Amino acid sequence: MSHSPHLHARTPARLPVGMLGLDYLKFRQLSVDEVLRCTESFTEDAVRNAMTDIRSGSMRTAQPAMKVFFDGCQFWLASHFHRHEAARRLGAFQQEFWCQIQPGQKAHAVRYALERLN
Repeated sequence: MSHSPHLHARTPARLPVGMLGLDYLKFRQLSVDEVLRCTESFTEDAVRNAMTDIRSGSMRTAQPAMKVFFDGCQFWLASHFHRHEAARRLGAFQQEFWCQIQPGQKAHAVRYALERLN
């Protein structure tokens, strides 16, 4: 991936006051880059298993935490897309996910996700 000037843009040094590195985020709070949404980075089995977890109420405690980058405005999902997809398919828009949140922009989430695919 080529170096993008957007990756070098200033990101917050710390999360906003009161924002934990590990916290719960709801489905509607998470943004997913369209490139990653179209990249089949998950199997149908993983989605079906996640759907079962959502139906049973155990998704909120699923480990490991989903990796999320926060740019000061939006939370960009960078891992565990099958969980997000399962909630979307079920219409579980109030579903909460355990997330590891760190400062960063959408480009950081995309780079992180794509590196994990390779």
